[in-house]
Amino acid sequence: MRNIRWQLIALVIGVAMIVGVVVNQLRSRPASPIVPAVVGEEGGGRYFEAAVGEPRFINPLLAVSQPDKDLSALIFSGLTRLNPYGEPIPDLAESWEISEDGTTYTFSLRRNVTWHDGQPFTARDVDFTMSLLRDPTFGGPSNLGTFWSTVETYADSDYTVRFVLTQPLASFPEFLRIGILPEHLLRGTTGAGLTGVEFNLAPVGTGPLQLESLTREGRVAVAQLVPAPNFYDPARAVSFDQMQLRFYPDDRAAAGALQRGEVSGMAGLTEEQIAQALESDTLSLYTTLSPTYAAIIFNQQDAERLPFFQDNDVRRALIMALDRKAMVESVLGGRAVVAESPILPGNWAFDALVRMPAYDPEGTAVLLDEEGWLVPDEGGTRARDGLPFSFRLTVSNEPEFEQLARLAAEGWAAVGVDVQVDVMDPTAMREQRLLPRNFDAALVEFGKGGIADPDPYPFWHQSQIEGGQNISGFDDRDMSEALETARRDMNGVRRAELYREFQRLFAERGAAVLLYYPTYTYAVDCRVAGVQLSMLTDPSDRFRDIGQWRWLSAAEAEDRCGA
Repeated sequence: MRNIRWQLIALVIGVAMIVGVVVNQLRSRPASPIVPAVVGEEGGGRYFEAAVGEPRFINPLLAVSQPDKDLSALIFSGLTRLNPYGEPIPDLAESWEISEDGTTYTFSLRRNVTWHDGQPFTARDVDFTMSLLRDPTFGGPSNLGTFWSTVETYADSDYTVRFVLTQPLASFPEFLRIGILPEHLLRGTTGAGLTGVEFNLAPVGTGPLQLESLTREGRVAVAQLVPAPNFYDPARAVSFDQMQLRFYPDDRAAAGALQRGEVSGMAGLTEEQIAQALESDTLSLYTTLSPTYAAIIFNQQDAERLPFFQDNDVRRALIMALDRKAMVESVLGGRAVVAESPILPGNWAFDALVRMPAYDPEGTAVLLDEEGWLVPDEGGTRARDGLPFSFRLTVSNEPEFEQLARLAAEGWAAVGVDVQVDVMDPTAMREQRLLPRNFDAALVEFGKGGIADPDPYPFWHQSQIEGGQNISGFDDRDMSEALETARRDMNGVRRAELYREFQRLFAERGAAVLLYYPTYTYAVDCRVAGVQLSMLTDPSDRFRDIGQWRWLSAAEAEDRCGA
């Protein structure tokens, strides 16, 4: 389900008490004419982008809504950032070392970094930020507090920070992408008090852009940003003179601003908006995969009632019975790509040679016959020892999901398997079926929760069956051993080999029916060069390479966009 991401993301504590204060902090002003983005021959210019929502917590520790995430990504920096393949590389840190046992990480920090107010960035800022995350009263997302409460932080010098983990975790450097907060501006703030500070709407960071103002033009909240004059990485410095993120009350209003040329970009386009953008002579479209995959999972914890889900060959046969490509194309069109692995394409660990069992209904019949699931002489549903091959497929009531579920049921019916589709409200499905493991099969979406590291341990390791996120109860020791070793091994080459083994076993043993990866589309004025959409962990990653963006000169624009 689109709203189920399998990561424990909680609402910010205390939001209800401070909404009034936050809204008042958005300084109102009369609506004024929007000046279209312009650029001179020497570059610079203004870039405006339409988004939906309203900033409330421009603070990387509290950012949950997309407006807050987008602004935090531009204003703040972490010790690390991602390269296009999802690997962590230095950012505020220059380098790091790992102890032999994999539990201690020592980071050396850049010495040329200053905050947007000119104060020097040091290890004290890192230590302070982590102390807020560890604070038992931390009012941000609970998954952040839970994770960082297990990590000790030591500022060994002004430019050296040491992290001590309770156990090896190869993906740890990526967790340090989280933006660092300025200790000198928030000194004395507690975890509980962080949600109420004025800083959340007047942030000061170390990122490539700094917030100049946060105002309102009628129903539109306008965040005006300018390049940070003291940004520490000249190669990633922003070329625009000014950037505005304009937050509209709804998707229709944002799309209207794009169509009228009042803004130069908009992200996360719907099917209808994509069609409109394709008709435009002034927009370029960029598409990548969302950090999500959809699958039909089988409940393998009720062997007595659902014995067919215990057999590798039977699960493979069920996959072979479905024309997944035709299903995805007929329902989602160009808004999704058929999935072949629980590790997303583009990631450093993805194995392009691995494929799920191919569509082969005749092969399905042979496998089911061999396993004793036979079609009765009079025809109808297959059975073995008097037990019919029949189960219920639970799905949320979103139209696209229901269509996919019914197509799957039709495909299985064609090979003698009886499937009834149960359509439920997403919340009821989660609470009444998935969490208590009270289902036969279910169509769900898995989200990576903002992490690029390919580790699929939470969803597919046998230790996560009881009380964890392995909802299907898939229990395979070979796969679990590969996942255990990979998440502890600090050697990237060996990790890649282990994840290739995991992907091979996943396909061979029919762990689930992988369906699709959703696509993500971004529209930007064709006169803006340098835009790239590499692997996303969150839509805010579209700004990862904003230092490469620039307005084309008039001559360049004419060549690229036409007259």
